[in-house]
Amino acid sequence: MFSKILFVALVALVAAKRPPRFPEDFRWSSAGPVRGWRCTQIREPADPHTWHDNFFCQHPHTQDIGMQWSYAGPIRGKKCVQVLEPAAPHTWNDNYLCTNHRAPNMRWSYDGPKGACVRWLEAAAPHTWNDNYMCRA
Repeated sequence: MFSKILFVALVALVAAKRPPRFPEDFRWSSAGPVRGWRCTQIREPADPHTWHDNFFCQHPHTQDIGMQWSYAGPIRGKKCVQVLEPAAPHTWNDNYLCTNHRAPNMRWSYDGPKGACVRWLEAAAPHTWNDNYMCRA
């Protein structure tokens, strides 16, 4: 009987995880991971401007979309969005936010929001990081 109750509880818990909605279920932080959220560190080792504490986060009560960051090209087998800032001199031309194929479709904008977006602001970076957004595609 106990195992049956446990099984039902587990099924209910798994069923409670819904697909994430963009942008409502995502947050940017330039001051460390958002407490309790599923966060991916966003960094470019060649950029000296405080990228060690930047995170893009997904609401914890949504299905995990397997977010991964790459500063060396797209990740094979993942759906990837290039994160490009042409004004930044520190190799921001080969950076990608990658997800599994169940993730909402996203697109990057380095020149202001294009619809429903999450702003990626790193105030300490001097190279126009004040107008960058991850947007719903």
